[in-house]
Amino acid sequence: MEVSTAELQWWLLAVLLYGVGDYVTTVLAVRRADVVEANPAVIALLSDEPSPLGFAVLKSGALVICFLGFLSISASPIAIGVPIGIAALGAIVTVSNTVMLVQSDY
Repeated sequence: MEVSTAELQWWLLAVLLYGVGDYVTTVLAVRRADVVEANPAVIALLSDEPSPLGFAVLKSGALVICFLGFLSISASPIAIGVPIGIAALGAIVTVSNTVMLVQSDY
């Protein structure tokens, strides 16, 4: 079970975008009175106004599960798609959250 440098770099980007970027922008957003969480999985597991700690635990757990899944297929040439997909999702939700934060009244 060897992980390449490229795969590690994609995982770093995935953690930065999905883990940190989405976490920070979501926590900032749901602190506003007019904003609630839109992700149905987060709402079902936490609430439409998740606490920062609960959301951090949920994000960390999701990343750990994805990384374990990645490790289980790490010998496959498609394994690198896991961190790439998570990084792409993280970029999309971070940008979306940032746009919403900039456009909404504080």
